[in-house]
Amino acid sequence: MLVPASNGDDGCRYMKSRKGLSAYESGGPYTLDHFRLTTGRTDLREFLWKHWHEHKKGVAEAKVGTVDRGTVKVLYVIQPDAQGRWGIDVELDRPMDPPCVTFRADSLVRVPIANPKEDYPSQTLGLWPPDEIPPRRLADSDVVDSKLYRVVLVRNNKPVSSDAI
Repeated sequence: MLVPASNGDDGCRYMKSRKGLSAYESGGPYTLDHFRLTTGRTDLREFLWKHWHEHKKGVAEAKVGTVDRGTVKVLYVIQPDAQGRWGIDVELDRPMDPPCVTFRADSLVRVPIANPKEDYPSQTLGLWPPDEIPPRRLADSDVVDSKLYRVVLVRNNKPVSSDAI
């Protein structure tokens, strides 16, 4: 479930200012299209996986073309929380309501793509129930090209949303 920011002053704080992130490795801006595989999508998958898996601080920006929300700007900040647990803070700045949504994923999983040569729907749509992590996953130790897997952000052992990157 996506959680709207509590108020306009607290929401999308990293979108408003990258202060405090200068020591983080930067990625993007990546361009993602709803119906076709882009280099931006595969590069973002690789960036998120590498930084989360290796516990490297990173910040990545993506511009996502959607069917019904215009172009959404998404910022991913890979970092430990106050207790030292690694995760991914995500900020979505949308031209539609609500304008800013933030959430934290405590992990991510990689899901193999059944038909990697197909743009749509294999590369760009989630095809599983929104409250379940797909049962078939890649092992953390598997070295796989980012065209062959999708990234699912997870919190409390459930997908944060039904969309995968």
